[in-house]
This record gives sequence, structure tokens and C-alpha cells, in this order.
Amino acid sequence: MPDCYIALGGNQGPVRETFSRALECLDQHPEISVIKTSDWIETAPVGDQTSDPFLNGAAQLSVSLSPESVLEELQLLETDMGRTREVRWGARPLDLDMLLYDQFVIHTENLVVPHPACWYRRFVLDPLAEIAADVIHPEKQITIQELRQRLLVKPFQFVLAGLPCEETASLIRKLQQLYPEVQFSSWETQGSAGSISQEPTLIAWLGAPTSATRFEDLPLIPRLDLSEYQKNTERIVHVLQSALDFR
Repeated sequence: MPDCYIALGGNQGPVRETFSRALECLDQHPEISVIKTSDWIETAPVGDQTSDPFLNGAAQLSVSLSPESVLEELQLLETDMGRTREVRWGARPLDLDMLLYDQFVIHTENLVVPHPACWYRRFVLDPLAEIAADVIHPEKQITIQELRQRLLVKPFQFVLAGLPCEETASLIRKLQQLYPEVQFSSWETQGSAGSISQEPTLIAWLGAPTSATRFEDLPLIPRLDLSEYQKNTERIVHVLQSALDFR
């Protein structure tokens, strides 16, 4: 039976009890078995839609359902536990995300596996590394533990790519005010990966139409497609916040 890894999160009501009920419901499903769970960790909320801390964790499931059917079961369970989808990053009693389904890579309208943000979000990677340290990320092709360790290297290097130089410089100034401990730079200004002292922690590709830098030309492991947030500094901040220490 395929292994499926999920993330659990929530910050409304008795979250530990909600997690327990959710896992019991999953384990009672004839085609789902709960194999292992991480410790639950308290994390700061991302964004400003809620000020209440979250509880986060991860679980390993053994399933005989298709990925699409697992997703349907997770969403039904969220709804049964009182989840509504009105505000992104908002308060919620239960959030269940499919992170990995064996070594499948899926890109459909309703499902993306691996979860597109699981490889750089600390509140996902820390609990996932407890139960899946040696599991290979099917797109990044390194282990979950290695992905987590990359985020711990100091200084944290956040490189911007795919924007005109003036826009990049302006964005870096804004980000530096918020995160002075992070080392910001421009991919285009540096010229090539060979001129960087160490592999960047993240390379955020913002994909301006006039840019000569293509996403496919960037190093595989740190590259992150943020082209849909090209004019949205707040969302770029949220991505960076989720990759930094969350305690």
C-alpha cells in the first residue's frame, strides 16, 4: 500500500483533541491506516489574519485509495471538524494537507503533489522530519531531513531572480527592513551560481516578462516559482516568514 504523508494544523478550539479525533477517523477508514505521527509543535501564525498560535504536526498514512480520493477524504474531514475556507492564513480548527504520496508527482487542477510549499516551510518540515527524515522529496531529489537542514544554515540567503534590477533593489530594501538577519541579493547582479559563496537557501523567481532569467535555468533545489506574487510584496514576506524560525 502506498505511503501518504499529511500535515495537520489548527488554532481554534481544543486543537490537540481535534487532531486526535481526526486521526481516529482516518484510522477507522477501511482503506486508510495511521502508521506514525510526529510530536505536535506550537508555531507562530504566518501573516496577519490571526494572532493566535498554531499547533502543527505530521502523520504517515498507509492507503489503498488514489491520491484524489485521499484528498477528498481529508477535505470531508476538515469540513466535519468545522473548517471553512474564507480567509487564506486565517484561523481554523483543522487544516489537513497532503504532502507526499509515495514518489508520485501530480499536477492537476485540484491536486498538486508534492505539496508545493512543503519543502521550505519550517512548520511543515520540522514535524515531517521526525517521521520521514530519510524519505526522498520526488522533485528536489534530496531527503526531508536534508531539506530541513538547508534552512538552518546561517546566514539565510534569499536570492531574487527574474525582475528588472531597479525593482529587485527596491524589493530588497523593503525586505531588509523586516529581516535584517537575512542576506538578500539579486541573481542577475551576481551573474551566475558560481559567484555565490554558498548555495542560496531560497531563490525566488518572480518571472517578469522582460527578464532573461528562466525558472528552468535556476538551481533545482533552492528555486521557488513566485511569479504569481510579482507585484505582491506581502505574499513574498509570508513565504520568507514561513521558511525562517517559527517558534
